[in-house]
Amino acid sequence: MKIEKVLMALMVVLAAAEAFAPGAVPMAMTGILVLGLVYGFMNPIECLKERTAYLLVAFAAGSVADSMNMIPVAGMYVNHIIDGVAIGAGGIWIANFATSMYNRIKP
Repeated sequence: MKIEKVLMALMVVLAAAEAFAPGAVPMAMTGILVLGLVYGFMNPIECLKERTAYLLVAFAAGSVADSMNMIPVAGMYVNHIIDGVAIGAGGIWIANFATSMYNRIKP
């Protein structure tokens, strides 16, 4: 299995763990962000459209996920999982943005 898939799976598992048992994994959201950063630095995205898509997911997924709270019983969990994935996408975007800027200014 490719390391990128493992990192993405770990992000989703940590997000689900934080959704179903808040506080069970200390600093889970920080861990998701770090996994996103590692994923982004290991897998640089050259396509501007794909980088923009990660930015949109990181920015908008959290506010869209808030509407999931209207679903009885499961909505809160879905909201928290999507929030975690959005944090991971933010880490991926930050890493790719930093890599892109570095590539533009290096001699």
